[in-house]
Amino acid sequence: MRTPYLLTPVLLVTAAAVLAGCSGTEEASSTSAPDASCTPAHPDVTTITEGVLTVAQYPYAPFSIYEDGELTGVEGDVMTRIAEMECLTIEVVPGESAAMITSVQNGRADTTLGSWYRTAAREEVVLLSDPVVTSPLSLISTTGADTADEIAAMTIGVGQGLTNAENLAELLGDNLKTYPSGDAAMADFQAGRVDGVIMGLGAAVEQLNLHPVDGASIMPIQADERIPATVDIGQTNFPVNQSNEALVEAINDDIAEIRSSGELAEIAEKYDYPVDATEPGEPNLL
Repeated sequence: MRTPYLLTPVLLVTAAAVLAGCSGTEEASSTSAPDASCTPAHPDVTTITEGVLTVAQYPYAPFSIYEDGELTGVEGDVMTRIAEMECLTIEVVPGESAAMITSVQNGRADTTLGSWYRTAAREEVVLLSDPVVTSPLSLISTTGADTADEIAAMTIGVGQGLTNAENLAELLGDNLKTYPSGDAAMADFQAGRVDGVIMGLGAAVEQLNLHPVDGASIMPIQADERIPATVDIGQTNFPVNQSNEALVEAINDDIAEIRSSGELAEIAEKYDYPVDATEPGEPNLL
């Protein structure tokens, strides 16, 4: 069995940042402006507001953290670096997770972040960037289980809308418990009413920080055709409005540069995120 993904002080700090950071009711705020001598990597890029990259954001450690006027996290650091490469000031527009894609689709934000998977449904309403990192479907438990066969013998909680929930229902039958949110599923895990909770790796990191359980660890689920998202692993991206192909092309080029330079791996290490997740391979769609 593989080594479990254990929480470290770095991840505890990111969870604290979420609790201390912005709420959905805060007003938009901007990062510092680039130097006047800055030359953008892609001069023809246009944004909603000239010279500004408007980013719809919700707190989702370790991917997206906004505190004291600084956008950080695994994806936050990448987004900040992209803005620097394009000589743009980031304007963060905080909100609820359900509003993020809609904000981009309706032209209220240039892009968004927070572990948005590349999915066929999202491709119909926004342009999807190349993958940033992978966020494998993972199991939080005290057993270290990481295979579909092991999971089939457990009582598992999932949040409503989880990718491949219907496949898990076929595998688990009545032993799959669906909750309104990941928080609710974790509350039952803490109470011992389920043996584990399945969610994406990024969500699992946040939830186990916020709802600690003695002896619990996070294990990415091994590839199994019965759970398709373990075969085609979820890839995060920065969605862009369908009318702005130049911006998504610039983002793609910048992500490639950040990855090839080794900077993306350094960012992952900074937040104790698996470095191998920074090499997502060819783009896929869930």
